[in-house]
Amino acid sequence: MAFALGCLRHPRRMGAIAPASRALARAIRDEVLRSEPGVLIEVGAGTGAITRALAPALVAQDRFVVFERDPEFADLLRASFPQLEVLNHCASRVDLLTLAADTPVTLVSSLPLLSMPGDEARQCIEAMLALIARQPRSRLIQYTYAARHLRPFNGIPAGWHWRRSASVWANLPPATVWALEQVPASHNGIH
Repeated sequence: MAFALGCLRHPRRMGAIAPASRALARAIRDEVLRSEPGVLIEVGAGTGAITRALAPALVAQDRFVVFERDPEFADLLRASFPQLEVLNHCASRVDLLTLAADTPVTLVSSLPLLSMPGDEARQCIEAMLALIARQPRSRLIQYTYAARHLRPFNGIPAGWHWRRSASVWANLPPATVWALEQVPASHNGIH
């Protein structure tokens, strides 16, 4: 019900007609756990479908921060996940988060970048890229509902690449999970 009401309040900020499925949430959790997540940050958490899958898998994390712009969704997330740090902010402020300089970040984005207004999407993308670029060994996990071959967004910095992590057909609509990572030194001419 909370998701449906969110769609009515802000249709362009909702990227799907239903919350993420358990299959999509598991695919994202599996990608997060593929390496040490460092500080886990989720942006655009909505009603918490992805958060629900990540929270128990990361009980040992020092910090799990959730950004949710919609105040009603943020309140719902605080009530559902009292152990997490839930910030009622737009993802365009994620790069302002205070972190130790040597702390890696795994940034999980549920932002509907393709349906958001262009300027708003660009501000969020720039903030996410600024955050992962400044924190060593960081990465961004983004899922999309676009065709499987289309990257979530272009204009990534040199030295970074998209890797398709999973295709999830058991989701409405079907989704593709992508990971934006630094190109390993052995692949960019540095040894």
